[in-house]
Amino acid sequence: MKVSEGQAKLQFTLQKIAIAWSFCMVVTSFNRIAIIEMGLPAAIISLLIGVYTLFGPIQPIIGRMCERWPIFGYRRTPYMLLGTLLGSCAFPLMPGVLVDMQAGSGLAYVYCLLLFCAFGICIAMQANVFLDLLNEVTTKESRSRVVTLTWTVQALAMAGWAWVFGALMPVYSLEAMQDLYNLTPLVMISITILGLIKLETRLSPEQLEAIKTNPPKPVKLLEPMKESMAVLAYNRQALLFFVFIIFSLLSVFLQDMLQELWADDLFGLPAGEATIYQRFYNGIQTLGMAACGIFVGVTAKKRLQAKKAAGLSVDNEKTLPMEFGKRLMAIGASLSILGFVLLAWAAWLQNLTLFNIFYCYSAFALGLLVFPSISFMADMTVEGQESRYLGLWSLAQVIGLFLSFTASGSLYSLLVESEVLTANLAFALIFVLQALMVIFSFLVVRNVTIEGLQAAAEFEPDTQVAAQA
Repeated sequence: MKVSEGQAKLQFTLQKIAIAWSFCMVVTSFNRIAIIEMGLPAAIISLLIGVYTLFGPIQPIIGRMCERWPIFGYRRTPYMLLGTLLGSCAFPLMPGVLVDMQAGSGLAYVYCLLLFCAFGICIAMQANVFLDLLNEVTTKESRSRVVTLTWTVQALAMAGWAWVFGALMPVYSLEAMQDLYNLTPLVMISITILGLIKLETRLSPEQLEAIKTNPPKPVKLLEPMKESMAVLAYNRQALLFFVFIIFSLLSVFLQDMLQELWADDLFGLPAGEATIYQRFYNGIQTLGMAACGIFVGVTAKKRLQAKKAAGLSVDNEKTLPMEFGKRLMAIGASLSILGFVLLAWAAWLQNLTLFNIFYCYSAFALGLLVFPSISFMADMTVEGQESRYLGLWSLAQVIGLFLSFTASGSLYSLLVESEVLTANLAFALIFVLQALMVIFSFLVVRNVTIEGLQAAAEFEPDTQVAAQA
């Protein structure tokens, strides 16, 4: 059953606000406490955290489970609640596990890995149910508007939650940490429930009987991944775009694990004040994306009006044509590169005022860069093979996010913890590295086109065999 656009926007936004609490907890609290306050190796902590991103590919399996085994007549709502319960209940256990890790317990590292596996399953379940519910209860016309709003609010919610965390734990103590982490199940589950009430329609007895009689076929995890990966062997345009996604994510998210660390190492900020960088990052980057989105919308409207006035067809006209998007990306990339260079300079000087000014500028520039990058993924498909190519881009996102966590922790261990470089030189080098990643990702994608991707798809081995037959 379809719901009103207003209801959909409100309830799907609430779901994202609940998810934002857990994301923010990981990147603004857990990593700082584990690495700075408890002195655990950054490379290992970042690897443990990054594990959660590897559960993204199980989403199709979760989706089929929802279809095959409804709970109390509902296919989506119970799985969202179970996933939220599983992931949120991992957090109250984390302070005790960190204490055991600090004491040298090898088993505690295994427990920490399991907690982040639970968190990864939680995020995969939430993401799958979110998309399935979205498709079921929204119209084709309203769906994109709901998605845009929910993702925008998620970024702003992370900035808001970072402020809350700073207020609840201005200075680190194990007791304050435990109290904060104990709030996670209550906050996440209560907000998620509000985001689900009366959103899904219960299945009728006839529908439930039909599922029992003819259940959906199980999903094989590796088959869709193999099918998507096979594209890289014969479609060079797909390979280039795959590499672009990985490195663009690396360039943007490499700093996620490091924000709390440079706050301490460069400027000596306590836990409560260090959350300012998460607020800068999510709040101002969202403004950059919004500014770019508004500009794209205005120019698209003018372009359509001009074509209609000239009597030209606008049936296949895109809101953001790829060539226009690349020009916007070039602007965003240039501004982002300048931002990273300025940050490197401010980090080397250890000048807090300059650093904060340049960080705000950099966050806005990254928003301008991220908007066209995200838009490209939806368009880079081949008719009749949409799931294959979108699956490939999803896999690239998983790899990019996992590498952003593990690479940042490894760089910190290699450069700072080992005392190979002073902290100011190490972070300056990391910002320069981010600038180089932006340059590389733009160079990779500049000659990629939708037409080139589709033309290369015609040489798919299976297609050639079929044509010969």
